[in-house]
Amino acid sequence: MAELRPEQLSGHLRKGLAPVYLLTGEEPLLVEEALAEIRAAARRDGYDEREVLHADSGFEWGRLREAAQSLSLFSARRLVELRLPDAKPGREGGSALQEYASRPPEDTVLVVVCGRLDPRQRKTAWVRALAGAGVHMHAWPVLPGQLPGWLARRLKARGLEADRDAVGLLAERAEGNLLAAAQEIEKLALICGEGRVSEAEVRDAVGDSARFVTFDLARAVAGGDVARVWRICDALREEDEEPVLTLGVLARTLRVLVELQAAHAEGGSPDAAFRRHRIRKSEQAALWQAAVRVPAGHWQRLLVEAGRVDRVIKGAARGRAWDELLQLAIDMARLAGRAAGAGSGRRT
Repeated sequence: MAELRPEQLSGHLRKGLAPVYLLTGEEPLLVEEALAEIRAAARRDGYDEREVLHADSGFEWGRLREAAQSLSLFSARRLVELRLPDAKPGREGGSALQEYASRPPEDTVLVVVCGRLDPRQRKTAWVRALAGAGVHMHAWPVLPGQLPGWLARRLKARGLEADRDAVGLLAERAEGNLLAAAQEIEKLALICGEGRVSEAEVRDAVGDSARFVTFDLARAVAGGDVARVWRICDALREEDEEPVLTLGVLARTLRVLVELQAAHAEGGSPDAAFRRHRIRKSEQAALWQAAVRVPAGHWQRLLVEAGRVDRVIKGAARGRAWDELLQLAIDMARLAGRAAGAGSGRRT
């Protein structure tokens, strides 16, 4: 069966349950909401018993076989949830999952819940087997440019309608955190009821829920978004993020750009560098563009500058760690922005 997106799952479930579901993705909220939808559909269809298995270290895979074969004392139908946190079942687990997928038992629905699958994991035999036996739903990241549309659809589902300014403010306040955004929409629904929501009402009701991780900064830098770089650095500093961790992500981005620039100069392909550094497909185009359109040597010079910032962080050179990190990130974003032909400037 074809891979489903989260928004397609409801339509699928209205037609009936599949024997196997594989839920994966990089947005935990969407994965958990998909699981809740399947649970609700299973209850409606008479799957009254639910068993949860956690396939962590030391898990005995025979328990999956037992769950499939044993007779229930309480219900003719049951839902079995298997949580596989790192999406690495190992040889024994992979074989057990393939065996299950080859002969799914009647009156049992299996839901395997994983986190992110990298491109290599998506091609493994156990993933193909589960997807072939039922449904694979993958929650791709909601990118910054997609967030307003996602918020508007979610508001509509709660009976709320917001204009562009109101949605934009909500996106700004909850950027990078879908769970926080969903919670704020629930708060708006409680406060405002159904109907139209203004920007002023959003401003009064919604706190600044933005929570950034250092990888958000790397994406903003590669995209040449100086304003977002400012905001993320401010948030990371306020949240007492370790400067050395932030520098590590920026330095990794610079090393990727230096490698890509060298590959371009030699007439080679960027694929090897992308694989080596495990760069997501959605991020590859911006990095390649930044590498090939920036004059030779610029990224290398910023990588040398990152070494100086490292000495500042460790107290071996003068300066303030976060000020130096911010300037490095801005310099990177401006270069990437010029490469993309986008205007950018310093915050005033």
